Amino acid sequence: MYNLNKKIKIYLISFIGLIAITLYAYMNGYFTTTKEITSLGISTDGNYAASIDWDGNLVLWDIPNKEKTVLARNANGWSMYFIPNSHEFMWQDNENVVHIQNVKGKIIQSFPNFETFGHAISEDKTFYISANHSGKIYKGYGDNLIPIYTDTPIGDYENLRLTDNYILSVGHSTGRKAPAEINPNANPINPSVYKNSSYDGVTLWDKKTLKPIARLFGNDGYTTGLISPDEKWIITGDNNARNQMWEIDNLMNRLLLSNPYKGIYNLSTEKYDKSRLIPLTKNQFENMMRQFTVAYAFLTETDFIRIGYIYKNSPNKTIASIYTIGDPWIKGYVDLGSSPMISANNYFNSKTFASSPQAHILVTGQAHGGGINVYKYNPEKMELKKIWVAH
Repeated sequence: MYNLNKKIKIYLISFIGLIAITLYAYMNGYFTTTKEITSLGISTDGNYAASIDWDGNLVLWDIPNKEKTVLARNANGWSMYFIPNSHEFMWQDNENVVHIQNVKGKIIQSFPNFETFGHAISEDKTFYISANHSGKIYKGYGDNLIPIYTDTPIGDYENLRLTDNYILSVGHSTGRKAPAEINPNANPINPSVYKNSSYDGVTLWDKKTLKPIARLFGNDGYTTGLISPDEKWIITGDNNARNQMWEIDNLMNRLLLSNPYKGIYNLSTEKYDKSRLIPLTKNQFENMMRQFTVAYAFLTETDFIRIGYIYKNSPNKTIASIYTIGDPWIKGYVDLGSSPMISANNYFNSKTFASSPQAHILVTGQAHGGGINVYKYNPEKMELKKIWVAH
């Protein structure tokens, strides 16, 4: 009888352990039929997200109804782009044909292009820009290609941001002290075989003239960036903890974003200003995201979140800082959670974060498997709540 009871206990413990392992694997996306996401977009109203993974699976995510639909299996992983103020998104297939498709599955428009490593299109679909894997940037497609930048590749990490008036290109940066070079005169369309790296790093372009407005300095290494919804600020960060923003109407006004522990470094005094730091709880102090930045996303028209790199051996460092445009001091903290781990485990994953400032929705990829995490931000309470974990 004793041996029988012992065996039952062993079987019971093993069964419980198997359930726990299975649950952990499911919660962390190991059972998903799609792979890790490489690019992600969200509709302006926050109702739909669309993603592409490493295997070329194009997935539509219906957020209110919590439904997942695989729409294609042949997509270019870097090509997801949701068109502003619509339920239409843009992607490229593995034969380099770009498609504009709606959330019902209907193809609205298709056109050929080179293999893109990043592209964007205006709300009225009349202005299309794209970058290739060599970092060259063009307006238009097919026989109507107009070069914007053809000098030395901007970098192995390409962010293209398009607004009503501006284009922002962000690539691998080399640190310089000056805030900006206004009206740079180097020719971005360099016909010579000898290239000059004339606009690597962060560059703001005039959408109408296709000319550079300014080069923005201060970042170093893998860099990500975006333009605020009101087109008044540019925010950038990199893998060397250089997080900053520029006022577009006065680009020499560069603000260094505050560090949750040290405050803001004063370049003149070479000391840290801690005067407006928010006191940290023990949990916040121990689990703060590192200052090495993977992505930014706007949670409202004015508030944005900084998402730091998460190491595999410290998955609980998931507490992120919230800032307001024009103010370099941290406004508050939110916790993105570690189950499942978000896709902040790679500096090349900035395209796996998308947000709807109007709906206060943030969507992230997952570090393991092809799922997404969806969060709802409450501006009044400054709280971020996870509302859907999808696999």
